Amino acid sequence: MRLILSLLTLLGATNLTAQLQLFSGFSFERELDTKWAYELEVEHRQTINTGRDNRVLLLLAVNRKISDVLSITPGLRLTPRYDPDVKTELRTFADLNYALPLGKGPFTLEGRLRLQHERDIHENATRHRAAIRPRAGLAYEVLPFTELVAEYEARFRLDRNGQFSRHRYTLGVSQKVSTRISIVSFIRLERKVNVTDPSSQPTMAIYLNYLLPNARDREREYRRPFGRSLLW
Repeated sequence: MRLILSLLTLLGATNLTAQLQLFSGFSFERELDTKWAYELEVEHRQTINTGRDNRVLLLLAVNRKISDVLSITPGLRLTPRYDPDVKTELRTFADLNYALPLGKGPFTLEGRLRLQHERDIHENATRHRAAIRPRAGLAYEVLPFTELVAEYEARFRLDRNGQFSRHRYTLGVSQKVSTRISIVSFIRLERKVNVTDPSSQPTMAIYLNYLLPNARDREREYRRPFGRSLLW
């Protein structure tokens, strides 16, 4: 509850009309067996008022179940060049995911620890960025097909002599439309720190997720190994 109130307060204090970003996209997820799955995602990002930062992101990842509460997700994300001054960027990452139901109630404690590396793809590229991104959140199952989520995430830059560079506060909702289709949406405030001009940027997002069918017959329910979309 404290995280939700903090997010709403910070959003109210931010100049939304000048900086609001809109994220949208869709993802296809397929479970290969009880332990392995993969996901393909496409995302579009744009600053609403100015039309700047108009870019498309392509993501491919694999998920491996370790236990009932742990899984790992290695993957890569490509951001094709969308501006003469911005080069094509490749991100590789590895996630350790954690989800622990709190008793028999509607709450689930969630966490993700991501290690990522980014580099520009062009001749004589020298810009490299590496970071660790811890994330913690609480999910609340309002109804059997509706879930609310509040999360906090930090970004710790390894290429800046070990400094925190961003803090993210997210409030979202996940809605299952059918056994294969779900819609997720969130509002987020991202605060940049340890820079010459610290700033805050609000974001609204909506994504459509589709769970691809398996060719084999099965009686058990799909486990949705990625939980919510990686675009979240």
